[in-house]
Amino acid sequence: MHYILQQSGGKSTCLLSPLDVKHALDPKYSTNDIEVQAILDGLSQENYINLVNSDKNGELIYCITILPKGKAFHREQSNVKKTWSIAIFRTIILAILSFIIGIILKSIFS
Repeated sequence: MHYILQQSGGKSTCLLSPLDVKHALDPKYSTNDIEVQAILDGLSQENYINLVNSDKNGELIYCITILPKGKAFHREQSNVKKTWSIAIFRTIILAILSFIIGIILKSIFS
């Protein structure tokens, strides 16, 4: 989704070939054309993009329209990171507080 948003350049539509998407995924993942199609279909089913397969000079081209949920992708990612950070911070604080209360109770009853 990061690559699609980058290639759209702030617009709501973009044209990508399977080779473009495959090269964008190559540094981390080894994919083939079927897997690229499955990834884009998954994004389409999750309502991030609207995907239309087109033909240009005998070559497959994806016509991608970014839906509102796709435009909010970066904000959604930052909200998830924020939620996890808060949960971890709260867990650490509660562990420290439990340790201190345990020491106090041990000193009182010992």
